[in-house]
Amino acid sequence: MEGIFDRVNYDEEHRLSLATFQLRENAQRWWRDTSRAMREIGVWTSWGSFSASFRQEYIPESYFNANECEFTNLVHGNLKLAKYSRKFSSLLSYAPHIAGHERAKRNKFLEGLRSDLYPLVLGSSSMTYADVVNRAVEIEKGLLNRQSQVQQQATQGFHPMPQGTYSSQPPQMS
Repeated sequence: MEGIFDRVNYDEEHRLSLATFQLRENAQRWWRDTSRAMREIGVWTSWGSFSASFRQEYIPESYFNANECEFTNLVHGNLKLAKYSRKFSSLLSYAPHIAGHERAKRNKFLEGLRSDLYPLVLGSSSMTYADVVNRAVEIEKGLLNRQSQVQQQATQGFHPMPQGTYSSQPPQMS
């Protein structure tokens, strides 16, 4: 849900309102009681307090830690760039110290790229995270197309002799 909120640039109040509207049954009762208790002790209910309370109540710490670790260790490796990008985006919420900072997000994505793509993508420090992802996808596509062309040319340049025309004798000079 946070990804949607980031994409449409909702403010804290809208995030809280829309997220709590989605709650059903036990979760709805839980938030009603939790927010009431927070107000009674003078704590303002915000998106941050809701998000932290919800995670504490419904997401085991071990699950959060495992996903945070997976994000920390995520690299492009043998993944197609689109898959690396999707995985990066899906795990980003487990690293809130990076998720809310454009430069940190861009740099973490770049650091995970394969070494052959990294220098090609690293065009300008003013690129946004989205710019970096788009540029990396375009470059990978170009490299894969070029690799395919080279392989195709190599196989087109090699024409095996029809069966039965092989000779163990060297060619005769006339």
